[in-house]
Amino acid sequence: MSEEEDVSEAETVGQIEKPMWFDEIGPCGSASGFLHSDPRHPMLFVKRRRPILMVTFDNLSNVNDRSPGRLPWAYKFARDNQVSHLGVYAHLPNWYRDAGLIETMRKMAGEGFFEGYERCIFTGSSMGAFGALTFGRLAPGAHVLAFNPQSTLNEALVPWETRYQVGRRQDWSLPLGDAAEAVAELGRAYVFYDPYFDLDQFHTDRLMAAEGAGGTVVPMKCWFSNHKSAVFLRKIEALKPIMTEALFGDLTQQRFYELYRERRRLPWYRGSLAHYFEKDGRTAMAERATVAFRQNLRKHGRLGGNRGV
Repeated sequence: MSEEEDVSEAETVGQIEKPMWFDEIGPCGSASGFLHSDPRHPMLFVKRRRPILMVTFDNLSNVNDRSPGRLPWAYKFARDNQVSHLGVYAHLPNWYRDAGLIETMRKMAGEGFFEGYERCIFTGSSMGAFGALTFGRLAPGAHVLAFNPQSTLNEALVPWETRYQVGRRQDWSLPLGDAAEAVAELGRAYVFYDPYFDLDQFHTDRLMAAEGAGGTVVPMKCWFSNHKSAVFLRKIEALKPIMTEALFGDLTQQRFYELYRERRRLPWYRGSLAHYFEKDGRTAMAERATVAFRQNLRKHGRLGGNRGV
């Protein structure tokens, strides 16, 4: 290869998008860790200074993202708070029904990977929330933040679940297939869901009715957020405080509902509330909700900032 070709190749390499984690666990990185390569479920681990481990699971929204810069769910949050982070990627909408992943995670647990931390937090949204709940049992006493979780997609257990056809077709005879069986081994399982979204309510009911769930499963009602509670909470600037308090202290229902009061300033909330009344023909109530919403924004001087949303 000529000198000119060497330079050209170096320039091409320099143009490749460098993933954010490269600065931490790359050859000249500031932290220790690993990237476990797998075509279905890669895993990224970064060991940081605080004695807390956060384990996250991707959801459906980015299974098709093959970009070099893709980050596991909540990577930036874990980095900013300097807590260790194991991020489980998903390249398939398979609800983590993968024999290889299950074997790997069990082996890691058997070798003590989840031990030695003051606290372990498992978290994810929807498909990722199922992963957090069911794999959380590998670290007994772990806390889980589950946003709109499915308890399982095993049709024999949840015949009323009509979503996620690909997920329902997976092999649900594999181990760790029912989150309701896992909750007794968890420390706390905070379940964020919209009680007016029936299917999510049904899954939450299964978790709360599970053996050993008393005092473990903590329902967090995200009224009128539909199946997007994590996004809703981020928009009202409540997601980071919720996750921070779960990482470093005790998240309480009282504190959660204090934060959730900010929903009254979010146009999304007004639209969902109005739709709730309109679908039952209660148009007068829908109008009253809209009027109350606008009055609240005027009171706080925020109406102009929300026009056109």
